[in-house]
Amino acid sequence: MPIPRVVVAYHPAIGSTRGRPISSEHQSRIDTAISSERMDFIMERDPAKLLKAAEEAEFFLTKNAPLPGGLLERAKRLRFINVATRYGEKVDAGAAAEAGVPVAFRGRPIVDSVADHSMALLLNLVRNMPEAARAAREGTDKPLSPTRPDGSAYNWTQLEGVRPLRGMRLGLLGMGEIAREFAVRAAAFGMEVRYWNRSPLPEWIDRKTAATPVGQDDLFRTSDVIYPSVGLNEYTRHIVGEDAIRAMPRGSYLINIGLGPLVDQDALQRALEDGHLAGAGLDVFSPEPFPADHPLLRAPGLIPTPHIAGGDDETLVRELEAWMANVHRVIEGGEPENIVNGVEWKAD
Repeated sequence: MPIPRVVVAYHPAIGSTRGRPISSEHQSRIDTAISSERMDFIMERDPAKLLKAAEEAEFFLTKNAPLPGGLLERAKRLRFINVATRYGEKVDAGAAAEAGVPVAFRGRPIVDSVADHSMALLLNLVRNMPEAARAAREGTDKPLSPTRPDGSAYNWTQLEGVRPLRGMRLGLLGMGEIAREFAVRAAAFGMEVRYWNRSPLPEWIDRKTAATPVGQDDLFRTSDVIYPSVGLNEYTRHIVGEDAIRAMPRGSYLINIGLGPLVDQDALQRALEDGHLAGAGLDVFSPEPFPADHPLLRAPGLIPTPHIAGGDDETLVRELEAWMANVHRVIEGGEPENIVNGVEWKAD
């Protein structure tokens, strides 16, 4: 029997690990996930070539994105569509159902990893963790807190700049998959979550993420934390620029895990140095790798990380394995999990 064809537009585990050293264990897991002995795996970004490849595909893998036009009509051998998402509002699962093709949703490990990293940056900022660690190690010139009868001494270094998350306003600039998962985490900490998105979202997403849509100007003007999470284009480059930063309340925070050019780094540096912003957590920069001697890295209140929110090898490999899990189940004679469009699975 011919091996099945699996088609995907792009996968970060493959695209991001090429050209850099990775461990033999991680490479082995990548090779196993897309083994040429078990499948004809095709990754193709060009839309026309992607659709052509899909004509002979049994499996089509995608993110939360519209299905390519003509896919269901041209892919006569298509047995299954796997969508790496917990939401899937952009995928016409109903049309796939009419064509008799089951669609499954599955959350992405890389989305959870980036949302977790975002929360770690935010907690480190508002709890002033870097200064707390320094003070605990090096001591302080301030009068020490007295020891209580039980032997404890609250905040013995008299550390300032520690705030609770509960009651703070998080402003999400863009409401894609990562921002949604960050919203869920922030709401669990008692934050008020608002967002601006270029196009309206279904109300069920607002309910699921406990987030409220607002205008962009209002988002900057009233948020304690701004979190840019939009794609990069001519309109979004420096969307967090001088005017936007100065519109933010004094003492607020910025977290950028999206793309470096979304933020005007010179404006950010000035706002940190003059105290308009209390802090910033950056996992992305422009350019990358970012020069270690750049003055932004020495700005007060900055916590930098070197694009590791979702870029570590383990997360990337788990991402590929999650995308391929249902494919492997079918190849091994089982049934795919999490079918959402009501189509009954039919084994060969």
